[in-house]
Amino acid sequence: MPALRRSSRAKASSVTISSARNAKSHTTTKAASGKKSSRKAAKPVQATATSDLPSTLSLLENSRQTTDEWLKSKRTKKGYGNYVKGGKKWLVEWTAEGRLDDEISEDAFDVMSEQTPLALRALTAYKCEHLARGFASAEGIRSAFKDYFERVCGCQGDFWKYNSHNQKWEGNPVFESGFKTYYESLKNRHNRTSTATQALPMLPADLKVIMEYLDSPEAIKYFTVTQRLYFKAFVTTAFTLWTRNDELINLQFKDIKLNLRSKTGIPYHEFSLIFRKTNKDPTKVQKYMVQIDPAHPEIDCYTHVEAWKAHMERLLGRRLAGTDYIFPALASTGQIKFGEPTSRSAFETLLDEVVDKSNVLQGRNGRFTTHCFRRGGAQYRFLWADRKWSLKAVKWWGGWSSNENVGTLMRYLLDELMAYEEGFSDIMMDDRVIDRHETFMGEDERVPVSKADLLKFEDSILMKIRGMIAGVPAPPIPASTSAANASVRPAGNGTPATRAETPVPPPASPTNDHITPSPYVPQPSRIPETKTLDDALTYWEHGAPQKGLDVPLKEWATLFKSSEYTSEAVKLGNIRFVCEEFRIHCNGDFAVFEEKFPGMRRKFTMLMKSVRAERKLRGEAKSRNSRK
Repeated sequence: MPALRRSSRAKASSVTISSARNAKSHTTTKAASGKKSSRKAAKPVQATATSDLPSTLSLLENSRQTTDEWLKSKRTKKGYGNYVKGGKKWLVEWTAEGRLDDEISEDAFDVMSEQTPLALRALTAYKCEHLARGFASAEGIRSAFKDYFERVCGCQGDFWKYNSHNQKWEGNPVFESGFKTYYESLKNRHNRTSTATQALPMLPADLKVIMEYLDSPEAIKYFTVTQRLYFKAFVTTAFTLWTRNDELINLQFKDIKLNLRSKTGIPYHEFSLIFRKTNKDPTKVQKYMVQIDPAHPEIDCYTHVEAWKAHMERLLGRRLAGTDYIFPALASTGQIKFGEPTSRSAFETLLDEVVDKSNVLQGRNGRFTTHCFRRGGAQYRFLWADRKWSLKAVKWWGGWSSNENVGTLMRYLLDELMAYEEGFSDIMMDDRVIDRHETFMGEDERVPVSKADLLKFEDSILMKIRGMIAGVPAPPIPASTSAANASVRPAGNGTPATRAETPVPPPASPTNDHITPSPYVPQPSRIPETKTLDDALTYWEHGAPQKGLDVPLKEWATLFKSSEYTSEAVKLGNIRFVCEEFRIHCNGDFAVFEEKFPGMRRKFTMLMKSVRAERKLRGEAKSRNSRK
């Protein structure tokens, strides 16, 4: 019996231990399965978080779009496109006529082969040999096709060779030895045979000649008041601020503060330039205080900008807003294209015309470009001005970077001086007439102090005394003076400036009528560019004051004589017919319009042609007889 009891107890104990183990195992398994299920449940949450991230392909596409948009300017891309388009057209025409003797196919610019550099060389030779165009054409063709082969055809590398393993041509065709040698030969021929035309700096003496011409009866007959005031303000601002062309043409009125006063009462304008060539940070702004300069009217930016602003406000019939361009584009009719900045080519055309008619370059081998004002302004302040600036001041004012190479900058400032100096072969001779600019700081102990020097010193002392007296500002300087009321020292001639006489208000003239503004009289202005149906409806019903169109077009026939808007008559008629088509024949309903002219709401040129066709079908317009 005792043995039986021990056996039963052992058996029960074994069952109990086994049950406990099974329960623990079941609990562990359940816990483990719970962890696995929780991990599986967490995965969808992570997938949802990463699903919003862009793919690699989309990132690469974004980078490609940014590169296409911002690597090269619109002007450069347009020029490259014209070269490639013209080259392809030429190749198709010449191969179709059999002029290339089956050596080059019409798709040589699209399918990379041994024919591609041959076609490029034939195109360049046609332009430079047959049409006798300059090296600039060869340079443009090479740059445009090099860019085209890289971006469109995938030609990478600065070489051109045949890969026998994959039987393909690799590299860029512009680096083929035959084309490369021919291109270098054209460059050498250009350098050795062409007549060099030096790009000159525009100095105050040149501006004085130009300003006097613009005020002459001949210029008044040839150029409009708008063109003359525009030109004077543009060149004096460029000369004063040393702006590059794109920095000036994009300047808006929110970037300047006019008619401010210094602590001593000197009138000045404040210009703010942000995106200079060496600065891409919009938070870094360079401010330029430009005071009135009645003693040098040919470079008096203060007066000319003020006169130009008053003229534009008189034309607009309102005060200029911050987003208005200081130098908007000028139409061929001489009217202002408000809301549209001028272009480099447009101002260069006006510059060439003024320079040519003023004879400022008579007897000189050179030309003026849009960069002449920056070079001339920098050289004038560093070399010729009464109060010369240090190199540090020149670098800051011109927007050169702080790490700009000093030697490069000095060459930029001194190149014209070295090129046009009369010579120093007798500089060691005691009987040489010494010019003030031959010495390092302009010293000449043999020249006595002149009366002009004493008067200038007196003025300087008086201005400092006025500034020291609290609450007594210096007397204001008149905002406008005439060149006849001030004696001006020619740039670089070494003659001290004489003291200016008390300015006398000049008589009323086209260039000075901003002193007493006349009342605003509505005039038919240039019609802004019309791109969409909405533009046409706006111009017709309401006008566009922000673009210079103060009077709605529907009022023109009532308020003005037809002879007053002859140059805009065609555009006016086109807009009127389109608006009538929408209002009358489409009942002013955009749904009806879209059904009748699908996809043309934002394509005004196509819409205009379609409306003209509709009017012919209705018998409201007649076809023009073709000219023979």
